[in-house]
Parts: sequence; C-alpha cells; structure tokens
Amino acid sequence: MDLEIKNKFMAKWEKHFPGSELPIVCYYTNEITDIKFPSKPKPNPRGYTCVFSQLAPVRKGRARAFNTENLGCWGASITLGFQDIIIDEARDFLINVERYKKTGDLVDKMYEDYPPIQAQGRYIVFKRWDALVESDEPQVVFFFGNPDIMAGLFALANFDTMTPYGVVVPFGSGCDSLVGFPMRELESKQPKAVLGGLDPSVRICVKPHILTFSAPWPKFLSMLENMDDSFLIAGAWKDVKFRFKPKQ
Repeated sequence: MDLEIKNKFMAKWEKHFPGSELPIVCYYTNEITDIKFPSKPKPNPRGYTCVFSQLAPVRKGRARAFNTENLGCWGASITLGFQDIIIDEARDFLINVERYKKTGDLVDKMYEDYPPIQAQGRYIVFKRWDALVESDEPQVVFFFGNPDIMAGLFALANFDTMTPYGVVVPFGSGCDSLVGFPMRELESKQPKAVLGGLDPSVRICVKPHILTFSAPWPKFLSMLENMDDSFLIAGAWKDVKFRFKPKQ
C-alpha cells in the first residue's frame, strides 16, 4: 500500500469528519507474521460469538487475523469464505431459527444468485486505518458510524456515479454486508459501496446508533479523491459537521 494514501486520508477524514472513528481495512493473505491470531472465543448463551464482537479490539487499533479455526460463528466462516455452505442447514436456520426467510425456495434462490465468496488466502486480516503498513494490500474499507457519518459517506459514494445506486443495501448477515458483498464488488466495473449493520442478529453487538458502510478498494480511492471537491466543502455539510466532536 502507498503510505501517501494512508496519510492523505487521515488528514481529509479529520478535516471533514472531525473526531470520527477511523475505518478498518480487511484483506486476505497467506502470511500473518506480525498480526495476532486470537483463540476461538467461547460461545455465548446463543451458541456463537458474532464477528462484530470479535472486531472490538480492531476498532481500538489492534490488528487481528481470522479463519475458520478462530471465528466464533459458523455463519461468519461461510460468509468470509473459509467453509462451504450446507444448504439444508442454512435453510433450516434462516427459516426456523432466525426466521429471516419465509420459504426454502427463497433461501435457495438467495444463495443461487449470491453464493458465499471464497477466501483468497489462509487468513482474513482486519486492521484499523492508522495501523496500516506498506506491505498491506487493502481490499475493503469499512466504517462504523452514526447516521451523520453514514449520510456523508453515502453522498460521497454517489458523488461521481451515473446512477442513484452508488450505495446498495443488500439483505444478508452483518458480516456479509461488512465484507462479503463489498468483496464481490471488486469484480464490478463500477463497484458500489454497501450500507450495513441492519441484520437484527448483530444489533446487540453494536451501540444503537451505529451502522456500517463498506467500500471496495477502488470505490474508496475514488471517494478519497473527491472529498475536497464535493459537498463536504459546502454549506449543508458544514451545518452537519458542527455536531461532530473534534479530537482534543
């Protein structure tokens, strides 16, 4: 990664989104020499630990690597590409346990049209933006934030698009919105960002006002280049930015 990009973003982020939480970068790799590979967490009373909970140290600046050996949720292992889906189990879980889908046909069609991604390495690494080093190769950049932050990112992602769909809100698990769908967008000629954090099963793992926004790397770079020429320097955003709390 070009560290000039890292420094440019940090300066622009603080200028336009003062005091806001830095985003997290994720990418697949076969080597994690200097990145902690945590032990698998003990399951909570629901029988699993959501990846949103496992990302808590990353949001505090401590990089982590995961695969099927230490992800606390079998669904995340599938969504992040480390485990094959067993469609009968998925169908039963989505219909009879979580009750997110009405019929088996709907589940089958969902996975037919949007099969889980395949891991592109032995591990998936998550790093906060300020922890990035030159050897990192970001694939997706995602943000945690309140509706004001989401509004800014949403408008920025649509600033240079020819359609109203620079950002999509696909149905899926929290980790699919966070990583799976934006990873798929890497293959698109016009990659879209993904608004997420709307899976009811992950809401208990984040504060009530927090949503997520994920951008595939090419989309993120275009957003970065547009920041200083966009609505972020205009009156409406200045009024919104007034509600932010700059770092002391």
